[in-house]
Amino acid sequence: MLTSARSIASKTSKKISIASSAFVASNTEKLSIHVTSRNTMVQYKKLSTSIAATSAIAAFSTFSTPLRVQAFAPTSPNTAVTYDGGKSFMPTRHYSTTLSAAVLEMDEANVSPKAVNALDSRVAATAEYYSFVAAPNGRSGIMSIKFREEDYTAPIIPDIQIQAEVTDSSESGMFGGIDAKAMDQAKLAAKQKKGTQGDDFIGKAVVFEDGRTGTIIAQRSPMAFVMCDFNVYDAEDVQNDKAISILGRRSTIPVSDALFGSIIDCFGNPISIANAKASSTDAVDRAIFAPIPKVSDIALINAPMLTGSAMVDALAPIGKGQNMLIIGQDTGVGQRDLVIGAVKSQVKNKGAKCIYAITSRDEEEREEVIQMLKDAGVLDDIVVVCARDYDGIDHNEESMAADAAEAITVAAAACSIGEALALTKGEDTLVIVDNIDQHKSFWDWTTRVLIDKYGLDSVVKDDREGGASSEMRGFYSSLIQRAGKFNKKNGGGSMTLALLTNLAGQFGGADDDGSQVFSSDDFAVSSEKVKERIKILVDKKIPLTPENLRKIQIPLPSASDSEKTRRIALQQTDELISMTDGQIWLDESLYNKGQRPAMDAQRSITRIGIGADTKSRADAPAMRGLAGGLRFDFAQAASLEGAGVNSGGDKQILKKKAYLLAMHQDGGQERILSDNCIVLLAASMRVFDESIRDGGVAGTEKGQSIISGLLEHVQKIAPAALADIDSSLDLSDSVRSELEEVINKYFA
Repeated sequence: MLTSARSIASKTSKKISIASSAFVASNTEKLSIHVTSRNTMVQYKKLSTSIAATSAIAAFSTFSTPLRVQAFAPTSPNTAVTYDGGKSFMPTRHYSTTLSAAVLEMDEANVSPKAVNALDSRVAATAEYYSFVAAPNGRSGIMSIKFREEDYTAPIIPDIQIQAEVTDSSESGMFGGIDAKAMDQAKLAAKQKKGTQGDDFIGKAVVFEDGRTGTIIAQRSPMAFVMCDFNVYDAEDVQNDKAISILGRRSTIPVSDALFGSIIDCFGNPISIANAKASSTDAVDRAIFAPIPKVSDIALINAPMLTGSAMVDALAPIGKGQNMLIIGQDTGVGQRDLVIGAVKSQVKNKGAKCIYAITSRDEEEREEVIQMLKDAGVLDDIVVVCARDYDGIDHNEESMAADAAEAITVAAAACSIGEALALTKGEDTLVIVDNIDQHKSFWDWTTRVLIDKYGLDSVVKDDREGGASSEMRGFYSSLIQRAGKFNKKNGGGSMTLALLTNLAGQFGGADDDGSQVFSSDDFAVSSEKVKERIKILVDKKIPLTPENLRKIQIPLPSASDSEKTRRIALQQTDELISMTDGQIWLDESLYNKGQRPAMDAQRSITRIGIGADTKSRADAPAMRGLAGGLRFDFAQAASLEGAGVNSGGDKQILKKKAYLLAMHQDGGQERILSDNCIVLLAASMRVFDESIRDGGVAGTEKGQSIISGLLEHVQKIAPAALADIDSSLDLSDSVRSELEEVINKYFA
């Protein structure tokens, strides 16, 4: 006869202690026990033999796992609890309350990770309805809910003491599960008093009073915002006495190799399959909004994620496990060419597995990106996560909140796929999020909801004015900081994250001020005299740039709406830059001049490996030796442009042009590391100078012919030397000398 945990506890004079450890949703690992008032939940982590439980086990109840539980009455500390396949879910007998120790064992082959996810269905908190944004044509609606702190449910019952000495991770960490160290009674009482303020509910599953479900995608206490699995909600039928339940588990997405070659939505449902694969039996569930990794979960970034772009790999290298912000303009400056080139390079060279997230709500734009991936020849080898197509959508202000919510979930799901492969298989993954601009749109919408509910004082000034608050930084960080190089204990893989963002309008050049153009509306509050002078400039079709305005001493309209929008956009970009490990800034003016990629070397940088006392590096050793000092050379050349022929700067400018020729690559012209080493080495040797004087500059047919001819020659003469570079990622002195000799003979 089964005896419940509570009844056993009542029979003993001392409280029962239960061993507890964290659960890894993506793996089958160490077995542990967690007791609630309703049942005993089983959680497990990978274990080759067994672990010793430091305390008694109360009892087992029915649980949805394909296991048969056999619990033997204890006679010694070596008494075992074994699990094997079967149809019986009930234990043959329960443990005596006098048990002091036991050894827990399990058969990994018969345990399904999905079963444990279903077990953690406890109600962690409750909330009440505030508002609902309906979404047309089957989209997911967005609900705003308010936490009920008085109904907060603790994760354990009060008459059973939880003491865990096994676990080393927590729910606030990357894996989810139970924070064993916080389960003592004093901390529990403090947590109940504190309510929901300190709890992270992002990603948690939500159950409504009618049984329908959703997922929390943002939390701004005392409110949370839920992406629902339905698009219509009749608020008049809501009964205030029926609380909305927030569960202890997070919504998940199934991950396996079978996803590659398919296009899926944010919950893993197929949209289309480009390269059908057999269904996988090793699928694992990963939380869509998994917490960011803790310091104890990660290792130093010390290997390059080669993009195939010489300019990026030399001047703003990306390390495996790094996050990188890729900044462009909405006019189009080659962002997608750059990231799709990186994906192509990984697929071609059997490098990192790639996941591409398309967050756009525009169907034509999504189709355009998918076609670009298809044209690059990578669609069959990657996972594409994107929003679903919804015919006839009218993108009004309210539906845009639903669009943005789906975009946020698409980005999170792509990260989950990359994390799962890194954690369970030790693989390197590259996740592209194209793009993150709707995160800001959604945040601004939640600000309006808070103001509507609680008034203007409920949000900080930065949020009210469209700026960046510390709370918003946390919202972004929950995505940005998911990138990481995981240590061996956690699989040893990596998840590299490239995040695209756009600036609206023109922001070109190292000096943003020079590219700004005002409109006559910006001078609406100016004096009549200034308005007359502005009208004269407009009639003569003279652009209202800061430079032109200063020449005739017209003050800049710094308080204008367009200027505020521009400054907020730059402030937003600065905030994103401060949260990331580096940025690649693609510049419109450079793009229009024909530079490919249009990367501004002065504003693009990686912050991995900066400092003499760090062992972390993002670049390949071969690139390190060839690109050292190159950023300084570019800056010096930029300062000397226009100085005149006899200024002494012509040699420096010629050197910059040589490197631009070496690093010029149109979309689809990705190179392996050894080829990039050839052209950079040649530029450093000044062998391009004569050709540049004759018109063979970057972007010209003559310049392209010079580079392709050199590469073909060296590949033919020194294949062993190039193979050494690609295998070691380094350029040894002997190989460098050999290549210099081959290059000199080619240009002799």
